[in-house]
Amino acid sequence: MNINATLLAQAIVFIIFVAICMKYVYPQILAVMQEREKRISDGLEAAKKADDSLEEAKLAFDKELNQAKEEAADILKKANNRASQIVTDASTKAETEAEKIMTSASANIESETNRAKEELRQQMSDIIIDTTEKILGDEISSEKHDDILKKAAKEL
Repeated sequence: MNINATLLAQAIVFIIFVAICMKYVYPQILAVMQEREKRISDGLEAAKKADDSLEEAKLAFDKELNQAKEEAADILKKANNRASQIVTDASTKAETEAEKIMTSASANIESETNRAKEELRQQMSDIIIDTTEKILGDEISSEKHDDILKKAAKEL
C-alpha cells in the first residue's frame, strides 16, 4: 500500500466525517450550547431582578418601619399630652372642690360661732336677769333687759 493512497483515503474519510459532523452533529451541539447559554443568561438576569426586587423590598420595609416608628412616637406623644391634661384637669377640679369645702367649712364655722355667741349671750342675759332679780328683788322682763344692754352699749 501506498502511503499516499492511505493518506488520501484517510483524508477523504476525515473530510466526510467532518462534513457529516458539520451537517448533523455540530448544529445539535451548538443548539444545546446556545440553549444552555440562554438559560444561564436568563438565570443571571433573573438573579439581578431578584437582587433589585430585594433591594426595593428592603427600602420599602425601612420606609414602612420608619413611618411606623413615627406614628408610634406621635401616638405616645398624644397619650402623654392627654395624660398631662387629665392630671391638670383633675388637679384643678380638686383645688376647686377643696376651695368650695373650705368656703363651706368657713361659713359653717362662722355660723356656728355666731350661734354659740348668741346662745352664750342668751345664757348670760338669763343669768344677769336672774341675778338682777335676786339683787333687786324685782322681776325684769327681757324688754327691760334689752333696753339696759343697749344703754350700756351706748355708754361704752
